[in-house]
Amino acid sequence: MYRALGVVLVFACALPASADNLATEWMDRVTHEVQKESGPLSTRPVDFHLYGGVYGLYTDNIFLKNNRLADGDSAAIGMVRGRIDYSDSQFEISADALFNFDYYMEHHEAREDEERFYGKIRYADGVFELQLVEIARREHDPLDGIFSDKVRRLITDTLPRVGVRFSDLFKAEAYGQIETVHFEGSDFDGRENENYRGGITLLADVTQRISIGLDGGFHGIHYRQEETTQHAEGIFARAVLRGELLPRLLIEVAAGWTGIRHRDPEELDEKKKTSSTLDAELHIRYEATDKITLFADYTRRFGFAGFGDPYQQVDRVVLIGEWEMLEGLKLRARGQYDHVRPSIYPVHSFWKVSLGLSYQIIENLTVDGGVIYRGGDTRGVKGDDYDNWIFYVGAVVGF
Repeated sequence: MYRALGVVLVFACALPASADNLATEWMDRVTHEVQKESGPLSTRPVDFHLYGGVYGLYTDNIFLKNNRLADGDSAAIGMVRGRIDYSDSQFEISADALFNFDYYMEHHEAREDEERFYGKIRYADGVFELQLVEIARREHDPLDGIFSDKVRRLITDTLPRVGVRFSDLFKAEAYGQIETVHFEGSDFDGRENENYRGGITLLADVTQRISIGLDGGFHGIHYRQEETTQHAEGIFARAVLRGELLPRLLIEVAAGWTGIRHRDPEELDEKKKTSSTLDAELHIRYEATDKITLFADYTRRFGFAGFGDPYQQVDRVVLIGEWEMLEGLKLRARGQYDHVRPSIYPVHSFWKVSLGLSYQIIENLTVDGGVIYRGGDTRGVKGDDYDNWIFYVGAVVGF
């Protein structure tokens, strides 16, 4: 079933694009893998694929500075990706690794390599289900309102999940997400943290295709420089609806309350300061026709901040549309908007829109190109806004 995991779960086409889209589409793809439909597995022999590609791009604001100080550059990007899958009637394993190197022609200091890995192990026998997912990313480019700085970082996410079906009508799931965030360079030491979220979901099948239930748990953020930023912990409780409302329309809605608290260092009695807000997520997948698929995702929850700010409230909207215009010719549009409200610092926003077109010339060769527009700003801070354009074209060979 279309399952939310505390990150934006959206589907993407299988081919990469520019350095920015390469990271975004890879995350879209693997998070979709995490929330595949639960239930009996199908037998499939070992399936291995290897991809290699070269892209060229131009950006008019390479360092994401204020537009008056923007500097453009062109780059060549090489990528290699490997994917392996295996499953039998009760056991499934998948792994996906991606490497890319960005070679900027003029600004040599911007040349970067990025590595990403995804692995999943799952066991299911119809009554009991156990799944463990690991996602590791060593990346540099901005991706969203949380990782909006152009800085090298290492992020790992461990996602365990256990499910038990008690009867034909009732089932329960326990899940978690443990994330570590490490930045290279001392300038961002104040944001390094371990954050976690875990809970239990109780579900009842009201029809063969629709379930409703309750979901609740805890979350927390622990900073490595506790003397600079206080830890924060909280709880959440939500109502859940998930299922296939109409043929080819999958939906999951979870909405409720969440609270978080931390010690205010200005309070001599060490009294903890508490905040609360709506905890919600909405995920929709609609196959409008055999050629057109639409996705809509919204999440709202607390996330890490740093530099003296214990947490921030993050709202994120992602819209994706895919259209197979002709045999082998695909159009993909994606839009994203993040609104981030720190507890003590000004509100900032991040947005990104992309449009890409890919064409499979022969079985093993695909060419694609597109354009990306992204930007950000901080409310009330003059000169802290930026935007940039990225144009790209390239080819991928797969075996």
